[in-house]
Amino acid sequence: MENLKKNLSTILLVTGAVCLLIAVVVAVVTFAGWSNNIGFINVLLLFAALLFAVLGGLVMYLAMISATVTRHFFLYDKAQGKNLRPSELTFEIVNKRMTHFMARMASSERQVWSVNLVGSDDERFGKNNVYRPLMAYKMIYDLTEHNHPDYWKLFAKADAAIVSSICDALTENGDAQLGATLVFLREHHADNIDKISHFFMDNRAYMQKQMVKYVLAHVDSMYME
Repeated sequence: MENLKKNLSTILLVTGAVCLLIAVVVAVVTFAGWSNNIGFINVLLLFAALLFAVLGGLVMYLAMISATVTRHFFLYDKAQGKNLRPSELTFEIVNKRMTHFMARMASSERQVWSVNLVGSDDERFGKNNVYRPLMAYKMIYDLTEHNHPDYWKLFAKADAAIVSSICDALTENGDAQLGATLVFLREHHADNIDKISHFFMDNRAYMQKQMVKYVLAHVDSMYME
């Protein structure tokens, strides 16, 4: 079934071309044997040629439509003009695309820690808020990218509601323990930057893995309309 979907445009293109070819052949044969008397058979053949021509045109049109790629938010490769296979997805791709996503959600990295965007019902999270857990992972992962006291303080000084919303988003992905630990750190160790940074950096690889895993688990819900 999967191979049929991939080759659908080619199948339709060939079918359309065959229909048009039949239409031409029937028309040529009919006119070649044309006599002064227009017989019933001649009329039927011309009618058949017309039907094949119309059918061929319609099938060719469907072939062009089916060849149009429905772009995937993470898998679409602009250079190749097609979606990559899920097996080709890497963390680098997910991280880059989520950077673009975050730029649409907030004017700066600091804003996401001052306004509870992840806890909002923003339509940009997509159907069933599919991008919300990814944004939560991205927010905390980006802190490890900077690994600087000024950025750790963004977490430490963030409103409790923001960290709670991150916890809820992670819990949606079955990561309740990570979320609960973040809430604990924010509530009881906000003044211990070293403890916060060590926890985040120790879980950096885990967050990378979880982001890719999440995209693959929801791959069918992330096509761009």
